[in-house]
Amino acid sequence: MSSTTSNSQKVNLLKSMDFFRLLDSKTIESLAHECEEIVLDPYEILFNEGEQGDAMFVILSGELAVERQDAVIAKRVKGDHVGEMALIESGPRVATVKALSKTNLLKLSKRQFYSYFASNREALMEILKTISERSREDLAALDRSMKKLQAEKKVTSRLQDLLNNTSNEIYTLDPITLHFEHMNSQALKNLEYQSAEIAQLKATDIIGEIDPSELKGWINLLQSNKKDEIEFNAVHRRKDGSFYPVKTQLKITYSESSPIIVGISQDVSELREIEDKYNQLTFYDPLTGLPNRTLIIDELSAAVLKANKEDKKISVLLVDLQNFKTISNSLGHMMGDLLSLAVARRLETESPPNSIVGRGRDNEFITILPAPKNQSDSEEAARSLLDSFKIPFSINGQDIFVNLAIGISSFPSNGQSAETLIEQAETAAKHIAREGENVYCHYKPDMPFILKNKLLLEGDLRKGLERDEFELHYQPKLALETQAITGFEALVRWNHPERGVISPLDFIPIAEQSDIIVSIGEWVLETACRQMNAWLKKDLPIKNIAVNLSGRQFKQEDLVSNIKKIISDSGIHPEFLELEITETILMANLDTVTVKLRQLSEMGVKLSLDDFGTGYSSLRYLNSFPLNNIKIDQTFVKDISTEANATIAKAIVSLAKSFRLKTIAEGVESENQKAIMQSIGCDFIQGYLLGKPIPAKDVPQTLSSS
Repeated sequence: MSSTTSNSQKVNLLKSMDFFRLLDSKTIESLAHECEEIVLDPYEILFNEGEQGDAMFVILSGELAVERQDAVIAKRVKGDHVGEMALIESGPRVATVKALSKTNLLKLSKRQFYSYFASNREALMEILKTISERSREDLAALDRSMKKLQAEKKVTSRLQDLLNNTSNEIYTLDPITLHFEHMNSQALKNLEYQSAEIAQLKATDIIGEIDPSELKGWINLLQSNKKDEIEFNAVHRRKDGSFYPVKTQLKITYSESSPIIVGISQDVSELREIEDKYNQLTFYDPLTGLPNRTLIIDELSAAVLKANKEDKKISVLLVDLQNFKTISNSLGHMMGDLLSLAVARRLETESPPNSIVGRGRDNEFITILPAPKNQSDSEEAARSLLDSFKIPFSINGQDIFVNLAIGISSFPSNGQSAETLIEQAETAAKHIAREGENVYCHYKPDMPFILKNKLLLEGDLRKGLERDEFELHYQPKLALETQAITGFEALVRWNHPERGVISPLDFIPIAEQSDIIVSIGEWVLETACRQMNAWLKKDLPIKNIAVNLSGRQFKQEDLVSNIKKIISDSGIHPEFLELEITETILMANLDTVTVKLRQLSEMGVKLSLDDFGTGYSSLRYLNSFPLNNIKIDQTFVKDISTEANATIAKAIVSLAKSFRLKTIAEGVESENQKAIMQSIGCDFIQGYLLGKPIPAKDVPQTLSSS
């Protein structure tokens, strides 16, 4: 039949009821809207005793009768509910329910119950309380019936039916010996005993998790009338030795000869299962099984309280997987999930004993170190984790390297609350993540300001390209054999409208953390090529112009075609363009990098390996890739007069010559450095000895002066 009750009326009614009122308003509105409304005519049956049920019903208006064996044992009116046992067990209905007048009902199915209540612990507990109260009503009815037995001296068939047909376990005990005297059919079924075996059993044979002396003490309280009833949670032991959880009430009643203990127990296995599922969903990461951020905060809060009382320290390590998103996006989310699992297991294995490992966000893990002796303990833990991640993860036959940034915060020096300590460790990780890979650092009070400033700078970078705030300066390159300037390296400068000229050292690392570097790199390449064409048209003696390529640019699938188009649009021949790449780029993906470098070389573009000797130098690079030049890092040039650096520089030059490569020394600032580099056979030099990088308009004058 069609609905006769407005949704607002349903919502108001549900909000006034016991366990429904613990749901939030949005959930109640959804529940009221989704649940089916049923209209019963007078004496129409809602469900019959013995039927299988999978729903409960809320009375919106009217009145219902609850019957057993054609006898009305209870009545329910507006605001009551019936059939709730069907939501937590799969047994048949224990009573018949019919309408006494025209009645409107709201039907809540088992599916809806799990959907709306599984994530609300308080509501689940309220349901248990409600069913427990119904059990008390059964106990009270039983108590009244047994008092009636004292007068009638016999158990009526109706009372016997009540005992046997209830879904609860009902039994009687001798208060002295604790032997069972009677069990209803539900108790026998649950415990898997025969009625003939009952006399040999004591309560302590069945009731677990309760000390026998405590149970005896409760019965003494009942006998002395100090308690009307005792209620407790325990487990029942089946005949085969297995257990199941129960909620039990004990009460005392009296026969003509002696007192009798009456117990009613409810099997709460399904409710406990719901609670366990709720706890798993609420407090644990569904993928890795590690404690999630909510549980980590709880655990850390408890650790802080303990450390405060015992005057001890705590360290929090936030492990940020810097390249996780790149890996997940390039290899697929399934590989990302497998990698997260592998990372979780390695962190559990490699973290110090007694530490707590949890998962924050997709690319974040949290390790709590209880009671470190000093700061060096947390640093040693961080170094150990970094070392363990030098070993690649083998996922579906692929070796994957994960780069880490570890932020460290400490109690009590950095904060007094769990939330603060985790936030500060996050701030430290974000701060250091912009400085490099596979590093760690402790939180410092100025980090939030620095991080905020970098975020603002990142936003300004995006606007800077649109507003044409960038320009190129050109660093000359001198050929030592002819003592003539033969080329320039293009270096980007940023003229910020408010902050003035910003050094590339300040904004390039920020740009490299996002895709902004790709846009800036393309702009630099286009501008440099156009400028080279302008110089060639003026017949300036410039043989090439060098441009740096970032790692993110090199990952672009259309990199080669983009460079080809830029060269074509500028009007220069490819041989006038020199691209500088780092060893880190070469390591990223050898197969892909090799293909792109060969395509560029075949076009005629010159290729230089930048900062040689500072990274993962390998002869394989020099032999496998179509390189033209090696740039000797300024680290070795700065103190070239020392024997060690001079030996390294000479070895690099000698190595390059054996591979028929030219060498370019960076950072040459003195005539002595220049003379040494020339003496060991270096081909070109760059540095402040030749002058600082200059605007394009000053290049002609610099060339004529040289």
